[in-house]
Amino acid sequence: MDKIAVIPARAGSKRLPKKNYKSFNSRTLVEIARDKCLASGIFDKVIISSDDPFFEQLVNCNQVEFLKRSENLAGDNATTDMVIDFLFDELPFCESILWVNSVSPLQSIEDIKNCGTRLSDPQVDCVMAANTLYQHCCIGNKPLNFDPSKPFEKTQDLEPIQRYTYSCMGWRRDTYVKSRMEGFKGLFPGNMSLVEVSTLAGMLIKYEEDFILSSQIEKAIDVCHNQIEGNQYKS
Repeated sequence: MDKIAVIPARAGSKRLPKKNYKSFNSRTLVEIARDKCLASGIFDKVIISSDDPFFEQLVNCNQVEFLKRSENLAGDNATTDMVIDFLFDELPFCESILWVNSVSPLQSIEDIKNCGTRLSDPQVDCVMAANTLYQHCCIGNKPLNFDPSKPFEKTQDLEPIQRYTYSCMGWRRDTYVKSRMEGFKGLFPGNMSLVEVSTLAGMLIKYEEDFILSSQIEKAIDVCHNQIEGNQYKS
């Protein structure tokens, strides 16, 4: 059975209209995710799933396919579990699905590979990309990992907070489908594993300023890489 990477590409977006169609330093967000999934070398198939056939033109090799979603799975009321139910129905041959978010263009090939590899562990049923934060954190003004009545702790001494980044999340077919058939309402049945990813993977594009900032960071990274390679060549 196949290990599948799915890149969701919804046509509509209210906070940043047409974000999956915009050029991000010469490539679209979907193309970036596609190329990194292919470069990871761990998937039997990479599937671009959208309600717009426009994205079918991004199928660039035999390892990439397009899967059209119905409109009810592309609207604001469509939930992730509804889409995952649909994917497992449409892909009966797959062993697992790793959802690779196009709106996380700065996640690395290694980030994707680590999440997919972790999902291949037979002891793991689902995965979520995460960042571990050593910071003083609150919810509703209530401290989570520190006591404000005590001396202010060094950040390295705090109990860390694990933050979901949503850049990648995945499921093993057997556990997910069985749990849903038995009435499980959640998205992550069975044994869930959090996979540490880069800080940049957690930069999701939701607004125009996110798009601009992330594109500038990518340009800066490319400049640094080119300078390093140039210095190595000179030496």
